Order: sequence, then C-alpha cells, then structure tokens
Amino acid sequence: MIACVAGWAWWLPGIAAASPEADIPSLVARLGDERPAVRELATERLADLGAAAADELLQAAESSDDLELALRARWLVDRLPLSGPTDSPRVSEILGRFPKLDVAERIRRMHTLLRLDDDAGIEPLGRIVRLERSTATATIAAALLAREWVPGDRFWPPLATAIEAGIGPSRRAPAAFLRGLVRGSRAASAEERKSAADDAAEALAALARTDAAGPSGLPDIGDPDEALVDAAATERIFRRCLILMRLAAGQRDEALVEVGRLFAATRQGDEQDIAAVDLVWLADNGLPEAVELLADQLADDADADPLLAYAAAVAHRRLGDEVAAGTLAARAHAALDGGDSPASSRLQAAVLLARWGAVEWSLAEHAAIIDDAETSVGMLALSATISAEFLNEQDRCVEAAAVLRRLIDGPGRREGIDQALMQVARDPNGVRSRMLYFEARAAAAAGDPDGERKLLEESLEAHEQDVDTLIAIHRLAGRDEARLTEVRPRIAKAIATIRDTIAALPDDATGYNEYAWLVSNTEGDVAEATSFAKRSLALSFDSAGFLDTLAHCQAAAGDFTRAIRTQSLAVRREPHNRMLRQNLERFEAAATTR
Repeated sequence: MIACVAGWAWWLPGIAAASPEADIPSLVARLGDERPAVRELATERLADLGAAAADELLQAAESSDDLELALRARWLVDRLPLSGPTDSPRVSEILGRFPKLDVAERIRRMHTLLRLDDDAGIEPLGRIVRLERSTATATIAAALLAREWVPGDRFWPPLATAIEAGIGPSRRAPAAFLRGLVRGSRAASAEERKSAADDAAEALAALARTDAAGPSGLPDIGDPDEALVDAAATERIFRRCLILMRLAAGQRDEALVEVGRLFAATRQGDEQDIAAVDLVWLADNGLPEAVELLADQLADDADADPLLAYAAAVAHRRLGDEVAAGTLAARAHAALDGGDSPASSRLQAAVLLARWGAVEWSLAEHAAIIDDAETSVGMLALSATISAEFLNEQDRCVEAAAVLRRLIDGPGRREGIDQALMQVARDPNGVRSRMLYFEARAAAAAGDPDGERKLLEESLEAHEQDVDTLIAIHRLAGRDEARLTEVRPRIAKAIATIRDTIAALPDDATGYNEYAWLVSNTEGDVAEATSFAKRSLALSFDSAGFLDTLAHCQAAAGDFTRAIRTQSLAVRREPHNRMLRQNLERFEAAATTR
C-alpha cells in the first residue's frame, strides 16, 4: 500500500515533504482522511517523527471529534517510548507497561522514580509529563516534581536540569508550569523571577481549563495536606509553588492574590481542615498575614471551626501578636469542649498542633482527652500513647513516662485499658516497655548510667522486641566486647522476629522500617536495611519517620551526602519535629568531620 502511495504522493501536499517536522499539524489532520492510503502514510510519517509530534498527537487524542483521527493519534501516543537510551535497568523496569497500568500503580511507580538514588528518575518523570496520554497522570507527575522545589534548596539545581531534559519542548500546561518554575529558580534578578512566575501562572490557568481530574477512589499517596489524588489536590501543589515564586520575585501582593485563590478552592469544597493546613503552611513560609483573608470564616460565632481558629492562632503567633494568638487558641479549645465535638476532633487537633510546632496547645488538647472521665478507653489509649511519644520527641522524657504510667499503673487506670490498647495496635507490654525506656532516657540525661542500664533491662523484660531499648543498650555497651557479646543475641532475636512479621505482613511498612532502624543504629546488613527502608517508603510515600530511617541507613553506610539529602526531605515534611532537625544537624556535622 505504501509503495502505491509513493507513486501518487505528488498531489498530497506536505506528505512527501523533505522536512515533515514543519508540517506536523497537517500530518495529524490526515490521520482522519477519508482515503485509507493517506491515513496509513500519515501514520507512518508521524511514527517516524516520534516525540517531536507529541504535542499535536496528544491534543488530537484528547480533543478530536473525528473518531478515526483520535484513535490513530492515541495509538501513536501509546507507542512513544517513555524509556530513554541512558536510563538505568531499574528505570526501564519501572516504566515497563506504564501506560497499561491502573492509575494507582502508575502513581506508585512515579513515587519510586521520584526517590531513586542519584535522582535517576527525575528526567523519566519529566518524560511522563511530556508523553503520557493521560492528562491526569501527566499532571500528577508534574506536581510531584514541582513539590520538590523550595527557594534556596541546595539539592534543586540538578533536579531542574533533569526536569528540563525530560519535558523537552512540550507545550502541555503541566510542562509549561515546570518550565516557568525552572526558569524562575535560576533567575538572577527579581524582574526575571517575576516573568517566570507570570509564565507559571499562565500555565496554571491553562491547566485549570483542562479536565485533569483523575478517577475517584485513588489511594492517599502522601500526607493528608498534600495527597495528589485529583485535580483539586494537584492544583494546591501548583498554587503553593506559585505563591513561593511570587515571594521570591518580591511580589508579596501578587502572592496574596494567589493565596486568595488557594482559599477560594477549599471554601468551595467546604474543606476547613485543608484551609487550616494551608494557613499554617503560609505562616511557615513567610505569609502569616494571609490569616486576614479568612476573617469572615473566623468571625466570633459558635459555628467557627476550631481547627481553623487554631491555625489562625499559629499565624498570629508568627506575626508576633501573642494576645490574638492566645484569644483564638482559647476559643478553639472551648469550641472543642462543646457537646457536639467528638473526642476524635480533639485528637486530630492535638496531632496537627504538634506538627505545627504549637507544643503546649497540643498537649492541652491531649490532657483534655486524658482527664475527661467520659473519654472512651480506646480514645484514652490512643491519646495517651501519642502524647507520650510527642513528649519524648521534645526531650520531656519524665513527663512522657508519667503519662504512660498513669495509663497502665496509676490510680486513674481504667477498666479494659489493656484490651483498648490492643484495639489501637498498642501491646500493653510494649507500652510498659516504652514507659521504662522514657525513664531510662531521663536517667541518661541526669548523668546516671547505672540507673539508665537498670531501666533498659526492665524495659526489655517487659517487651524484648523494643527496638529503641535495644539500640540504647547497644550504645551503652560501646566498644566493650563483653557487653556487646551479651547484647548481640538479643538484637539477633529481635531481627528474626521482625523478619517473621515481614513475612506474615509483606505489605505493612512498619516491619521494614523497624528492621532498618534497628540495624542502622546497631549492627547488621546495612545494605539490606537500606533496601527495607526504601520498601517502607514505597508503601508509605514520603513518611517523615521512614525518611529519617533511610537517612540513618545511608549514614551507617558512610554515605552522608545521601543521608543529608534524605533527612532534609524528612525535615521538610515535618519542619517543627525536634528530633528530625537534630538528626540532620548530626549528619551535617559528621559529613564535615569526614
């Protein structure tokens, strides 16, 4: 058939042109020609052009009313290889059959690409933005990449270069947004940064006009405030990024305009919790005055959302207005005292306040749950164990231990608490072990190594698998071979038990994380521990705690460059987490020393 066409192609303008790249739109249009030979020849020429024709083919595949043309365009797009000639075997494996996978699996694979060592998956993610036929998938890939940027990030420049190579000349809106972001991040002047932000804003407006929403029922793929599951959620990532670009360009007023759009989207969806999280994010990133844009929602009435009021209190504290902050916090606390507020709402507030760095407000909400005789034993168990771990994170170990002792031993011990602990996945013996571990930490801080050792032994008697206790005993042994000989069998036994747990629950991230944490802080196969840490992150994308574990594995292997990068990501996820910041400082100091 093709040979026949070549004989009479002289009267098909553009088809036989020496440089068909110049006439790609005409070639695409001929995919729907009524003459089969013309359709076949156009298909062949476009297939030869490959990625150069991607923009026109994607547009035709997504929007053409001509079924023949659309189907051929889709066939050609699906033939465009996502893999590149320089990709590692691991990248090629991840991209294998990518277009044929369901959405959830595509998202998981994109997460894996994002966190491959040496940024090996960044350019391939950019190719997904450029070549993936699904606009929703391309948009999520772009959001994942955009979310990696913050002003002044030392790890961003190589990512920017890889993103640029991946998206190429693509004119798709998600690619255009990334191009503006990359250009702005490199700009030397405020005027250049303003121009780049304008380009990104134009791309975001174009994206809003497309149907980029993915199917419903997608998994939660990140923290509750940044789950990339639909068009609204990805737009929040782009909008936040644009706000930072405006601030970097010195455009504070324009940044507040974007903040208004960010809040408007959550108001339309009646998502007060998301608005609260966004407000604290803005306060942390230099725009605490954004609280004024929510004045109407913070009017002094009984219907005001307590979580939003707490977020406003955090913003006013960042502004230095302690009076307003205290007033709003008291109002939020009182609102949660109301009869219509379930204890679960109070616990949610306590957990978020901890993440926001509002330590005393968080502990006050936990105390309100724990001190209330009407609180269910299940909620009591959950709040007490969470607050104790938070106090430990703040190095308030005596208080942490006291909370748990009251729960399991104190005069206020409630009937059925052991069963309640089991129901919220807390082994009563494990809780007792944690209590003794916290007391051991307090003894260490007081300069009492003998008391610390005694309490650690009691902790292991209560629960011999407590990983932190085993790590502490190993640390106390130091280089004393006699003591190490005693502790090594205990660690080996714990590792064997964790392996059994992993075998029984292969899709549970906790076991992988516990194994990696124990080995990286004591002895064992660090390479396997690193592999397990990565597996835990594949199952729980960008968990700050699991990133912390991976960073410890990398440090244990002597790779402080990667450890610092990974720990920086953990700190970015939870910027007010005291222990995460201390670990980052420790890795940086170790890297400098080495």
